[in-house]
Amino acid sequence: MEKREISHPLLGKIIVTYNERARKIIMRARFDAIYVTLPPYTPDKELERILAKYGERLKLDQEKIPYERIDRNYRIETEHFALHLEETKAPGITINGKNGAYTLLYGPGTDFCSKETQQTLRRGITAAVQHRAKEILPPRLLQLSGQHNLHCKKITVRNTSTHWGSCSSSGTISLSIKLALLPQHLIDYVILHELCHTVEMNHSPRFWALLDRLCGTGSKRLRAELKEQKITVI
Repeated sequence: MEKREISHPLLGKIIVTYNERARKIIMRARFDAIYVTLPPYTPDKELERILAKYGERLKLDQEKIPYERIDRNYRIETEHFALHLEETKAPGITINGKNGAYTLLYGPGTDFCSKETQQTLRRGITAAVQHRAKEILPPRLLQLSGQHNLHCKKITVRNTSTHWGSCSSSGTISLSIKLALLPQHLIDYVILHELCHTVEMNHSPRFWALLDRLCGTGSKRLRAELKEQKITVI
């Protein structure tokens, strides 16, 4: 997928992605930017037309998005990921960490009320989550793949906005970096769900029967628990 960033006079930052599987233009307002997914070779004039038509509505949607403000006391503590903020003498905002424990370092006089600061902090958190996701998700997928003799051709880990995971007809399984913030049993549920799609590219009774067998419990309960998960920081 090809990506580019553009600056719009009304909407500010717009992240444009060209996806070969896209059949129509999809636009989503998020706190940090407007995200647009386009079919390949969509003309720039068509993108301009769509933004002119829906720009004001997207801006209103963006302003209504609830988000958790990050301050000095902000923390994330989950099974696989931990993050806290710490003041340092150096200016700016940086991040470091390993083995799932990360520290966002901020300089003296950092204005936590500034939108730019909030965006920078969120980018740092997203980078840390992505780093951790790439550490833990592919190895677990390979482990479960071998355990259940269900194999994919390729694994990708991405910052997706709508799906926890997906499986293409070519056998590529894509996993959301947000999975790194979930408990292990829900991570495994999503991975097993996508592995089942390598043999059943649908949600037929056969698919759900296979998933139930692999999960060792009712997939319906796990699916309902997954729907309750709300991750707004990235």
